[in-house]
Amino acid sequence: MSARPSTGASGSAGASTPTVPSRPRADLGYRLPRLGPGEAPGMVARLAAMAAPDLSVVVRWATPAGVTAFGDALDARFADLARGAAAAHGVPWSPGVDIAPGGVGSACAQHPLTEPTGVSLTVACQIVAAAGSVVGERLIVLRRDGTAAAPLERTVWYADVATGEIGDGSSLYRPGAEQRVLRLLAEGLRADGFAPATSDPFAALAPEAVHTLLADTVVTADDFVVQVPLDPTPNGLGRRLVPVLVPARLLTPFLSPFGAAVHGVVAGGAPFRIADAPAAADPIDCTLVACASITFDDGPTSMTDELIGLLHEWRAPATFYLQGMNVERRPEVAAELVAEGHELGNHTWNHPQLTKLPDPEVRSQVRRTQAAISAATGVTARSLRPPYGDVDKRVRGVVGLPLVVWDVDTLDWTDPGPDAVAERAVGQSSRGSIVLMHDTHSQTIAAVPDVVDGLRDRGLTLATVSDQFGGALPPAGQTVSHGPR
Repeated sequence: MSARPSTGASGSAGASTPTVPSRPRADLGYRLPRLGPGEAPGMVARLAAMAAPDLSVVVRWATPAGVTAFGDALDARFADLARGAAAAHGVPWSPGVDIAPGGVGSACAQHPLTEPTGVSLTVACQIVAAAGSVVGERLIVLRRDGTAAAPLERTVWYADVATGEIGDGSSLYRPGAEQRVLRLLAEGLRADGFAPATSDPFAALAPEAVHTLLADTVVTADDFVVQVPLDPTPNGLGRRLVPVLVPARLLTPFLSPFGAAVHGVVAGGAPFRIADAPAAADPIDCTLVACASITFDDGPTSMTDELIGLLHEWRAPATFYLQGMNVERRPEVAAELVAEGHELGNHTWNHPQLTKLPDPEVRSQVRRTQAAISAATGVTARSLRPPYGDVDKRVRGVVGLPLVVWDVDTLDWTDPGPDAVAERAVGQSSRGSIVLMHDTHSQTIAAVPDVVDGLRDRGLTLATVSDQFGGALPPAGQTVSHGPR
């Protein structure tokens, strides 16, 4: 007997005229869809990682750009999971860098597992559906202790980003219809030899176990796919998963309104489209993920517009320390920085050395710049970067704002070339770093993509300076060179 060809996500066996199977079927050759960034644009990668003696935690997930109910729910879920893993090991959660292979990467990219150092917790994700405003994200939670591995959870979460409605795979089915769905799954297992012809493989499942099973449902245009765990694999590292594909038309009577809506959008096949969000609009918790800040001094200049475009393309938040006289010349550029969600700081009116000015002139430098920023943007700058980093006790007492300097100086003002700027920014940074650059040099602008990519490769999430402090900067007169570590 020849082997039955594997069907794809559409249910086609690869013939020139595809036919949709009429019954449920089990297929070990089936591969769940894994959609890349081009098929799910606007999804933002997240990484929380920590290493401690005999413990490693790497948690990856993806959220839609900007503030969404789906993103908030996933962020809360994985914050609890990561911190809970550390607490169970008897250590506080402390995010780190250079832990997870591939760093932050793109949304739900396929990364190798970290090498276990005793106990490890890994969360990986797959984008399995993306159409219209609907996205489906499969999350796999795996715990390892030495060489033994135990999957803790496999769940697909669905969201309609336009309406804010979210639910796991079990919510696709009408309450009370779960047993009817299980009968269809059992039919597929029996028909393809994965269960005895007279048995009910789900007879002993408790309601909670039924929910767990159906939560791992992947919706395709033609089928609903459930990964059914059967007997242990030969290496003993877990149970064998058998994909069971149930034609969507057989499930129509058993779908919830949410499930019917999700399938309708996925079957329609419209390109995934969600509202564009400003570059710095993504919520960031720097107590959960390892953060660093890129900052730009002396603008806005004729180069700042190009920089704004790059930061939007890379979804990279930044903090800009603006000179008042340049804000007065280019108020529209300062306003665009605010529209993109970037943070604005005060860098004096015309860049004097504050320690060499009398008190009234220091106050004038700060107040004139505050007024120019407010007039151009409606925003009040909440921190000051002293030119040249030059500050003393007297100046700290006069300016009336927290003072933010840096711990990583790219020396980009010497025009060392884009590669050198990126190498310094990436190589010298650690959790909490504040990186000094200037939007007055073309080489700096050219280096920005490599800076952003390189920091993320190391596992750092970009955040504004205020975000590093949870939105509450240190008090007026205090000088900081980095965020919490």
